[in-house]
Amino acid sequence: MLHYDVIAAARAVESLGFGKLNLALARYWLSRWKDGAPPLRAGIRPRDVKSHLPGIAILELHGDGTVMCRLSGSALAMGLGIDPTGMDIIAITPPEFRDARLSRYRRVANGAVSRCVKPHQTRFGATIMIEDVQLPLGVGEDGARQILYHADWRPQTLDRTVAEIVDGMNTAIDESCPIVRAAA
Repeated sequence: MLHYDVIAAARAVESLGFGKLNLALARYWLSRWKDGAPPLRAGIRPRDVKSHLPGIAILELHGDGTVMCRLSGSALAMGLGIDPTGMDIIAITPPEFRDARLSRYRRVANGAVSRCVKPHQTRFGATIMIEDVQLPLGVGEDGARQILYHADWRPQTLDRTVAEIVDGMNTAIDESCPIVRAAA
């Protein structure tokens, strides 16, 4: 059982340098903590995070290394070119990025707040930085660990090529802060 530290979680949220949208969501996530633990999925009320919904996903990490997407916002589906809801995120990730992605999700599921920034070249030639955050949620009904994921990018078109999607997986910044304390 993880022993979370709400003070460490608050420090992580304030020190990781989240952009405006991600910071607002992370602060909301902190406000939903109960009895010294992150909120359960049911504790994240859609009406409270309406402007974040396009970039939100609920991920579920299982012991066998699968990461099932339980919910995906419209911006994520647009950015990926498919709706990943119901899919194993690791299985649909290009092989060269799977280990890094699974490692990041495991860090979060084991008690960390994570921030990842990726450069992406748009079809118009501009390079933009996409920031995503991963925040642990309570344990799911079947014992799987859940993650609240949010990306601050709002793509404008559905017609992305595979090369554009893979281009967006190169990570410039991958940082996390533990938010658990040692067991007594």
